[in-house]
Amino acid sequence: MNHEGAHVEVVLGTQWGDEGKGKLIDLLAARADVVARCQGGNNAGHTVVADGVKYKFHLLPSGMLNPVTVGVLGNGVVVHVGGLLQEVTALRAQGVEVLHRLQVSDRAHLLFDFHQIVDGLWEEERGGGKIVPLV
Repeated sequence: MNHEGAHVEVVLGTQWGDEGKGKLIDLLAARADVVARCQGGNNAGHTVVADGVKYKFHLLPSGMLNPVTVGVLGNGVVVHVGGLLQEVTALRAQGVEVLHRLQVSDRAHLLFDFHQIVDGLWEEERGGGKIVPLV
């Protein structure tokens, strides 16, 4: 395999909150083969406006608006399965197909609704003390 001329561009956030990462990734993805997310969950999100259309991303890398880019959810990502399916469905309704271009690490953390229910029950059992949500 010849990797001559290949390069990697990395966007890392150094703050909590909106830093504009989603828009930057969308711009860089116009020439990328792969966009990857290495950590986090779907509790935050990026809104990208492309050609006057708003697209909302919570779990998927926003660079997947490029129709040839492969998206990767890495082993540090907490994949809420229901949220992922909702996001894929919403993008499909806007004409963006991602399933055939999505790779999910076999070591990514899967989160189902019952995990959130169990967490809620544990909080109730604890009484007044609240647990800080992790995802």
